[in-house]
Amino acid sequence: MCARIAAAVLAATLLTTPVRSAAQSVPHALQSALRALQGVPPCPKVPAPQVGARIEAVSVETSGVVDADVVRRYLSLRKGSLLVQAAVNRDYDNLVKLGGFRPRLLIKDDTLSHAVTLHWIVRAEWFEPVVHPLYAQEPLWPIPGVGLAVRSAPIDDRGTNFSGYAVSNGLASLARLLLTTPLHVSAGDGRESDFIASVSGAQGVYRESEPVVTNVYSWTAGAQALYLARSTNGMQFELALGKLRTTGAEPTGIVAPSLYSTYHAPGLNTLLEAGLSRACAGAATQQLYPPYCYVQYRFEVVDGIGWLGATNEYQIYVLDVAGYVAVGPSTLALHVAEARSGGVLSDSFLVCGAARAYPKPFCGTDAQTLTAEYRVDDQLPRRVELVLFTETAASRVRGGDQPWALPTYQWHAGSGIGVVYRGMVRLDLAYGSQGARLWFGFKGATF
Repeated sequence: MCARIAAAVLAATLLTTPVRSAAQSVPHALQSALRALQGVPPCPKVPAPQVGARIEAVSVETSGVVDADVVRRYLSLRKGSLLVQAAVNRDYDNLVKLGGFRPRLLIKDDTLSHAVTLHWIVRAEWFEPVVHPLYAQEPLWPIPGVGLAVRSAPIDDRGTNFSGYAVSNGLASLARLLLTTPLHVSAGDGRESDFIASVSGAQGVYRESEPVVTNVYSWTAGAQALYLARSTNGMQFELALGKLRTTGAEPTGIVAPSLYSTYHAPGLNTLLEAGLSRACAGAATQQLYPPYCYVQYRFEVVDGIGWLGATNEYQIYVLDVAGYVAVGPSTLALHVAEARSGGVLSDSFLVCGAARAYPKPFCGTDAQTLTAEYRVDDQLPRRVELVLFTETAASRVRGGDQPWALPTYQWHAGSGIGVVYRGMVRLDLAYGSQGARLWFGFKGATF
């Protein structure tokens, strides 16, 4: 759903924890945020003499907003299991990628039984900054960017919790409140399925209206019920049913039979949605080069059905794929994204393509983005990395006949050079038909 919220479906080429107490001090909260930015500890290595040893006991120590009974749902190694590195890796991935925890593992020899004991130390922050990589997000909520997240302590043994986050990428801003219930956790297979009930709100700037040059802001608000299945290998599948309300701050200036104006009256829609995505295992650590990563993708289908007082009906189809090719110690990254729509789309809910050389995305009923990046000598992590890129974005309006809303794709190309510092902070200088432009962002939010 958020693919269109604030008109950021294809704008990803630009980027891309429970509340404990109101009395918690600000310095403590800042310390929590700093810990979150440092990332999770590395996966523990099993010493050679302990490989194959029988496990006598597994204990769990927790801090922050997590419960030991919830942690045990993600552990496949139990009393009587044999200690092998692959099983430790599996449980570590379960805790980090599925549970969202920060684990450490202590392995101790039990001299009396000639076995070993495992002691997991697991922490979950109630508050932490977030960097949302595009493909690692839920497939129906791909607004890449940076922001803040909060999460409550679990309210039952399944790990049900309340959470919320706010994220922005300069083009779109999104806030969500969620109630998440883990339905099933398969620790041995690294899979989890969840039921999620959420409410959301977003704001975006999706075009410069013509013939009057001005920014057109859009707002959306909605409620959703979702089923999310995900695994530690980066695969995610999501189904959703929801209600959406969209409005525009001012008229877009576009008149076409494929659009419903939300300036005088809001657009109301009931949405059925399905999404599938795959993120590379190295997406969180920015290891986006072979053999760590060959391809990432996201597919989404949205059907705005005419139920429950809907003002208009439409369909949206999204395809987004990124591929990575090794060129010696460097990487050639290729990205293609396309969004097509049918029916009558709300004009505050358009699909968009974006390029770094232009301050606003290009929006319509259909949009495309093509990008190629040459990431110089990025095989090993470096403090400073150099990136060369070229890209183009286009949109069109079905049935449109105005100069600023033509029925054919209008392309906007740009090229430039970028610098990435410590794999996270990125500064690009892009040049297009409107001149040069500096763009600042977080690499963790890009493809």
